[in-house]
Amino acid sequence: MRIIIIGATMVGVELAEYLVQAGHAVTLIDSPSEELSQIANRLDLRVVQGDPTWPSVLREAGASNTELLVATSPQDEINIVTCSVAESLFNIPRKIARIRAPDFLNEQDKLFGPHAIPIDHIISPERIMADAVVDLMELPGVNAINTFAKDRLIITSVTCSNGGKLVGGQILDLEIYDGRCKVLAVYRNGELLTKLDNKNLEIGDEIFFCCERTRALNLIGALIPLKPNGKNVVIQGGSHIADALALRLAQRYNVKLIEPDAKRAQRITERLRDSNVELYCADASNIDFIMEEKLYQTDTFVAAAPNEESNIMSSLLVQRLNKVRTIAIIRQASFQDIAQSGNEIDAIISPREAIISALLSNILQEGVEKMRIFRQGQSEAIELLVQGTKRSSYVVGRKIEDLNIPTGVHFGMALRDKIILKVDENFTFEDGDRVVVFLTDRMQMRALVKLFKPRPFWLPRW
Repeated sequence: MRIIIIGATMVGVELAEYLVQAGHAVTLIDSPSEELSQIANRLDLRVVQGDPTWPSVLREAGASNTELLVATSPQDEINIVTCSVAESLFNIPRKIARIRAPDFLNEQDKLFGPHAIPIDHIISPERIMADAVVDLMELPGVNAINTFAKDRLIITSVTCSNGGKLVGGQILDLEIYDGRCKVLAVYRNGELLTKLDNKNLEIGDEIFFCCERTRALNLIGALIPLKPNGKNVVIQGGSHIADALALRLAQRYNVKLIEPDAKRAQRITERLRDSNVELYCADASNIDFIMEEKLYQTDTFVAAAPNEESNIMSSLLVQRLNKVRTIAIIRQASFQDIAQSGNEIDAIISPREAIISALLSNILQEGVEKMRIFRQGQSEAIELLVQGTKRSSYVVGRKIEDLNIPTGVHFGMALRDKIILKVDENFTFEDGDRVVVFLTDRMQMRALVKLFKPRPFWLPRW
């Protein structure tokens, strides 16, 4: 596929790198800079320097023969204008844009679409992050989570701790504990365990498994002692993500939002007026303020400031004071490593991983319905739609043992019509199956997608 990406942002560059590795022809457009030149030397892609809203720049980038445009510029206005020019002058079939401003998002249904501003998919970082935190709130104790198969299935990871019912027993006992579960991967001291048969679960093991969403809590309780979720949440603010999260959580929880900037606190007061959010103007990492307002007595603390150091520091403070459950938003991979080293922060969310996953899920390759990056991009999960007949498909009517499955590919569960099935040695693929797969080696995705793709002469059912 020929793809143009607007904006050499962190998300834009990582998305470009991923798409190049997946075999797509990518062109990156941004204003002239030394960093842009270095990107051209490092990645196997074409770089065009200039204003992406100019028709001449888009024409130079090959917009006339482009199948997809992804606008990831940090400025909403640039993304909107670029998509409009791409539609009016070059008739690019699909356009995806990152939009941040609440004013645009609140009118999204009227502003964007085939009969309005020509953007096919809107990616809102604030909403994506709010969804990620809400998922973690609903399943206390998990490190990461993503839903698949019409929200019926999840892939999640849990770090085993003392008190888990199955800790010390065999790893695959988790599948026996609940029949609708499939163990996908186990990491011990950061290293992947290659064979799981007859190996025991140890404290500190990170285990990835796929299960039906409604059964997740029961499985989590087998790996760690479950604690009541509680109704009180404190959010360390200072970002659009924190504001959106406070409004979202206030529908179900008692929320306190800590905003360190007085001017910003004044600006967001109006937005929070009709909600139940309690707004404080203070520094959430100030120990005196924490003690005075008894923040350490909350049930969950979410660090959503724009500064990684502040998120780590405040999370550690409240966690050490009273073992409060902590969720921290950490953008840079190096800070994620630091935050995870002591296992004191319960869950870390990477905006980069979440946003790129959302973008990739909308840049659907044939047969790929959804995808999610895990472990700083080292692993990923995808949902594959099985299509075709025994004659037109390499997999329909066959079992896993009959296929040449790449190393590092681990099958989870499948949704067939309304029935959840475990993809094991007895499972036979059928047309219409939604199969959830975990890749410990993401470089094998191209081979896996190619295997599940119908033969060239296949015609879809109408």
